[in-house]
Amino acid sequence: MHKRKNSRFKASQESMTEEPQAAGTSLVGKLICCCLLNPSPVMDTRNEEISSRSRDLENRACGERHHRSAGKRTPTTSLLDRSKVYGRKKDKEFILELLLEREVASNGRVCVVAIGGEEGVGKTTLAQLVYNDSTVANAFDLRAWVFDSEDFDVRSITGTILQEVTKDEACKLSGDLNFLQVKLRERLSGKRSLIVLDDACNVGYDQWDLLRQPFAGSEVKIIVTTRNNSVPRIMAAISTRHLEVLSDDDCLSVFLDHAPPELKFVDADPKQQAIVAKIASKCKGLPQAAKYLGGRLRSAHCTQWEKIYISNCEIYI
Repeated sequence: MHKRKNSRFKASQESMTEEPQAAGTSLVGKLICCCLLNPSPVMDTRNEEISSRSRDLENRACGERHHRSAGKRTPTTSLLDRSKVYGRKKDKEFILELLLEREVASNGRVCVVAIGGEEGVGKTTLAQLVYNDSTVANAFDLRAWVFDSEDFDVRSITGTILQEVTKDEACKLSGDLNFLQVKLRERLSGKRSLIVLDDACNVGYDQWDLLRQPFAGSEVKIIVTTRNNSVPRIMAAISTRHLEVLSDDDCLSVFLDHAPPELKFVDADPKQQAIVAKIASKCKGLPQAAKYLGGRLRSAHCTQWEKIYISNCEIYI
């Protein structure tokens, strides 16, 4: 089904890029041609305004998990709708192969697998895919999902892991770090455990060295997602999977999953399809950008979509 709708969008997109003199040229195409052939004397000032606005839109569209007003990141969870994930089969298989190998931590070394890549490329989504895979659920006795805070608070992270593996909501708040780590080591002993540290970007070696103490001697494997290239080295990761952006087709599929539902139908308005295809192309393969811009169309009437395209894409003209 996706191939049919994507080919329809490709055809619509091509129609938007015909010569300006051709019949049926879109309003957007005319506006682009006009701007290129007849530059305004105030273009320099306008370009500065466009650049500033576009930088702000790019920051939001690239999926930064921040509430600007509060300065806090939106936490993640292990839950995922797998039907809305595209283009990560090989990445998932790579991580699964590493996790399912039997290896017992020794001499304080913990088996760490890192997922790296730029903001919004889908690192958390891949970790969720692996975490919820049936083979992983059967292979590990205990699993824990931890969304990292900005400061990599060892006590908070330790408490969250302990709470996840004991299902005891009170244990996270009780006792000092020593109490939590002793309890965690006891719980992990003799078990095969998987821990996800999501969005760990500000990690110091001393913090990591302290956090890993309860894992020593147990069969613990850790998935860490990060934008910081130094984190896998600090954690001595056995491998880092650096995610590439999605293909155009996969990115468009993500976009359509979050855009107004009627756009998925074959008989959708061709003009709307053309505008949507142009907007989707500006996501540059980033699924978080596709999700953001697709969702933005839901809050706007179709008559405003062309303005959304222009406001988000003028900088590329």
